Formats: sequence, C-alpha cells, structure tokens
Amino acid sequence: MNPPPLFPAAPQPSRTGKWFWRLPALAITVLVAVITLSTWLGLSQEHEERRAALVSDTLWMEQNLRFHFESTVDQLARIGNEFGIGGELHSEEAQDKVRELLQGDSGLFAILWLNSDGEMLSTLPASAAPVQLSREHPVAVMRARTLNRPAYVRPYKQDDNAWMFEVVLPVFGANDFNGYAVGIFSLSRVIEKHVPWWFAERYRIAFSDDFDNELASTTTSNAVSSNLSFGVSFDQMGGLGIRVEAYRANARVMPSIVVGVLLCFTLILTWSLWALRTRMTRLQETESALRHEHAFRLAMENSTLVGLRASDLEGRTTHVNNAFCRLVGWPAETLVGRAPPMPFWPEGVERQPVSDRVDDEGGAARMFETRYSHRDGTRIDVLIYEAPLFDANGHHTGWMGSVLDITERKRAEALARAQQEQLEATARLVTMGEMASTLAHEINQPLSAIASYSAGCLNALKAGRYDERQFTDILGKINHQAQRAGKIIHRIYGFVRRSESRRERMDVNAAILEATGLLEAESLRRKVRLQIELAMDLIAIHGERVMIEQVIVNLLRNGMDAMRDTPEDRRVLHVHTQTVDGMARLMVEDHGSGIPPEIADRLFDSFFTTKPDGMGMGLKICRSIAEQHSGRLWFEPAPHGGTRFYLQLPVGTPDAD
Repeated sequence: MNPPPLFPAAPQPSRTGKWFWRLPALAITVLVAVITLSTWLGLSQEHEERRAALVSDTLWMEQNLRFHFESTVDQLARIGNEFGIGGELHSEEAQDKVRELLQGDSGLFAILWLNSDGEMLSTLPASAAPVQLSREHPVAVMRARTLNRPAYVRPYKQDDNAWMFEVVLPVFGANDFNGYAVGIFSLSRVIEKHVPWWFAERYRIAFSDDFDNELASTTTSNAVSSNLSFGVSFDQMGGLGIRVEAYRANARVMPSIVVGVLLCFTLILTWSLWALRTRMTRLQETESALRHEHAFRLAMENSTLVGLRASDLEGRTTHVNNAFCRLVGWPAETLVGRAPPMPFWPEGVERQPVSDRVDDEGGAARMFETRYSHRDGTRIDVLIYEAPLFDANGHHTGWMGSVLDITERKRAEALARAQQEQLEATARLVTMGEMASTLAHEINQPLSAIASYSAGCLNALKAGRYDERQFTDILGKINHQAQRAGKIIHRIYGFVRRSESRRERMDVNAAILEATGLLEAESLRRKVRLQIELAMDLIAIHGERVMIEQVIVNLLRNGMDAMRDTPEDRRVLHVHTQTVDGMARLMVEDHGSGIPPEIADRLFDSFFTTKPDGMGMGLKICRSIAEQHSGRLWFEPAPHGGTRFYLQLPVGTPDAD
C-alpha cells in the first residue's frame, strides 16, 4: 500500500483566470478613458467659454474704438468751422478745444488746416511741424471733397517707426466751402489711451492693416495662446482693424490637483494590479513546479530499492517509502506515527542506535550497520545512513535514514573470506611445492649426517674400539642434526597448515627472520646473498603472522627470480625495515632488470605473471593481505637498477575474543 503523500495536492488553476485579470484591466481602462474624456470635455468647454468671451470683448473694444474715432471726427468738424481763411483760430474757446483734443485721450498726434485747394495753412501743435503725410494724402483730400464726407488714409509709418493714419474732413461755412481739417492719429497713443487695464491684463490687442500686418500692440510678450485670437476691421477706415489674442490662462490649482490625484491613483492601481498579477502568476508557476516536483520525487522514491524512513526527535516514524515497507514486511499505516520500539526491531531490542548530534555545517551524523527482523521472522542485515532533517526556518526536526539491505553482501563477504583463506593456503602449498627440491636437499643433509655418524658408531662398537669422549662428541653431532631437521619440518608445517584466522601482536622483524630461514637453502642454491638491516626500534603490529610471513616469502622469492640473469657478484637482495609515520615499513630491493612500464599497471592483476611457470596470484594475494591489515603494498624503481617493493603496515587492533 502506498504511503500517504508528504505534501497536499496543489489546486488546479481556474479556467476563468484570463477573465479574472481582464475585468480589472477593463475597469481601469474605462476609468482612464472617463477621466481623459472628462478632462478633455472640461478643457474644451473652458476653451469655448474663453473664446466666446474673447469674441465678445473684441467686439466691445471695436465698438468702443469706433465710437472714439467717430466722436473725435465730429469734434474736428466743429473745430474746423473756427479756423479762419489764413488758418488761424478766431476764439479762445476754439483754442481750448484743440488743446483738449491734442492733450486728451483722443490719440491725435497733430491737427492740420488746409484751404480749399488742399494747401496747408497751419499745423497744431506747432512743435509737430513739419508733419510727415501719407503718400495717399492727396487722394484722400480729393475723395473727401468729392464724397463730401470724412476720408481715411491707410496706416503709414513715419521715420521714427511710429504708425499713423489720417482722416480728412471737408469743412463748409455758411454759404461756401472753407477747406479741410486733417486729423493724424497715433495708433500707439490710441492703444495707450483707450485700452482698459482689465482688457490689457486678459488680452493682447494690436492694430493691423488689411494685409494683417501688425502695426501697434499693447505688448510684445509671447505668453499668448495662438489658438485663442479674434480680429475685426473698421469699415471705411483705410483697412484698419484690430486683432485680440488671449494670454495663456494660469492653470487652475484644484482641478489640476483632482486630475493629478486621479491619474496617480489610476497609475498606482494599475501598478498594483500588474504586481498582483505577476505575483499570482509566479505563485501558480511555483505551485505547478512544486506539483511536478512532488510527483517526480514520489515516483523516484517509490521506484528506488533503497528504503527511506523519516523520524522525529523522539524517534517516532513520520514517513516510509514502499521499498522500506517491502524490506520489513509491514505496511505504511502500521509504521507511520508509531513510537519506539518498532515492530521490525529484533526481539528484546528496546533501542536502536540513532544519531544524537548534528555537526556545525548541518551534515549527516553517521553511518552504521544493524539488524532488522522481517515480519515473517527473517533476520536482515542493513546499512543505515542517517541525515538530519531541517524545517524551512532551519530548525532540526528529525532524521532521515536511508536503509540498504546488505544481507546478501554479508553472505558474499563471508564466502569471499573463506575462499580467500583457501586461496592463500593453496598459494602457500604452491610456494612449498616450488621449494620442495630445495627443502628436500636441506632436510637430506642432516639426515645423511645422522646416518653417517650412526654408521661410524656401529662400526667402532663392532671392532671393539670404544672411546667415551669420541662417542659423546659424535652423539652430540647426531642430536644437533636431528634438531636441525626437526626445525625445518616444524617451519614448513607452520607455513602450510591452515588455522583459524586470528590477529595478534607480532614482531615484523621476527617474521622476516623466519621467512629468510625458509629461503636460506634456496638462496644458497641460487647464489643470492641476503643483506638484512632490521630496525631495532620497529613498532609491533597486530596481524596474522602466517599471512605476513607469506607476503615476505613471496617478495623475497620474486626478488630472487628477478635476479636470475644478474651476474653472481651483483645478486644481492636487500631487506630493510624502519618506522615511518607511526607505521612499520619493509623494503625488499633486488638488482634485477626492473619492471617494464608497459606491465607496471598490470603487475597486481589476477592471473598476470611474467614467469613461465607462474600462476599470477602471488602479488594479487600479497596486496589483498596488506589491504586486509589496512596497509599498503607498492613498488618503485631502484636508484641503481632493479625494483624496490614496499610493505607498510599500521599498528592495528587485535581480534576480539
């Protein structure tokens, strides 16, 4: 049965998600459109209102100026009757009227009196003479006499760049035509005298001709609105007209604040909605990724052959996978939530080894082996690797254990050890077989000596010759040779016999002397000299004596084999011991031809040998023995030719009883 999931299933995204985000966006769009339309309508209405006011004010100003020009012309007509034939004024009253026109707000620059022929008789004020007249002045005089009404001249510019315009009036006496009264208006004075202050504050007013050229204005400021202007012409006044332009209105504070606040609110709302949408999208993507990740991890967890078990700090089981359930034979419903002791612990066990610490980096505490009991009673050897569990805040909440069934591996290791021991014993027998002829010769020598000494004693007794001293010496020699043969047989028996593997404290130097004793006869036969340098302070180790002796014998015999073709005077095999970094090191150096580079990497491989009659297992077994003792076996080229083999063994520990 599948265990309960570690995480709840993430909710599926709604199918109406697009409309969910489109509606607020549509509402914001409508709000922005309404605000924009309202602002535009308000500005348009304000613009139309200002334009209507501009037109009304312009028409009012046009009527005001027209009335002023007409009233001034009427006054000029009345004053014209006061001029005499020579152009002089008859009364003080007429002089006051002229002075009032010139110095008042009429805008007149000068008043001229012409006779009936159009010739100038007088100029008022006298300081204005001579007066610069328009080129159209004669035409205006003729038109005034012909039409018998005032005639206006097109505006013209004087030498001082001042714009003027003339009005010519025919003057009649009681019975005849007396002449002409000419009034010269200064456009800048007219603007100065007849444009009210409130009008000048709102608008810029300028006189223009019929070609729309600007003649005089209230100001030259550029702060006018080009799209708020209106012009009007004065009828029958030489194309003179006015153009009025409104100044740019100051922004109204409150409407601007309201619009600004609404726009800011809209922007903030839009940004908030976008940020919320982005966050929700990321959350949905995260939920989807988490859902896929959970499904992937759950599938991976259920497909693995390694059992997984999570527990809290009290040892209560919080999660198990299918592999663990199959391993112990109990369903997840029985195991999850259960506190120690567990049903898969062997009988009588109340507490299994657990990790009780976490290192500084939050790493795994330890790895250990133990035994579980299957539901059917079968004992299982397991390897457990425990790592701490941390929550999102970094708090240690429990442990996660990976449980691996190593029962078959244990059985294979036991079988491999038995086979290794048998192989080692076989290798020793093979070694003794190779040494058989040498050992037979070595044993034959003391036996022959014993036979010779015994025959001599028998012959002396038969001849009747008896010498107690001579017999004592001979019997002593017989005893020495018998002990020598017994030691050789005992040494061979100890080397080849199979005994229970047991590590004990041993002296490596003694093992070397024992091995060299076994090979003494073979070294004499091969004419190889042994140079033995043993360190007196060599540390003792804990190991299997027979195995260590087997390694030493193999290394010595390999050194002798390597010097098969070496001259006799150089057949020297060096054996040296020393203590290095608290470990015992043995060096065997020969003076052979060395090991070629092409076979150096294969020297310790199984069934690889360079000897015609070799098995290819000697060095392989030697390295296995060294590794079983947590040591090393390697070789290096000798400085003066040949090869150095090193065997390094640690102190080790003795086997338990």
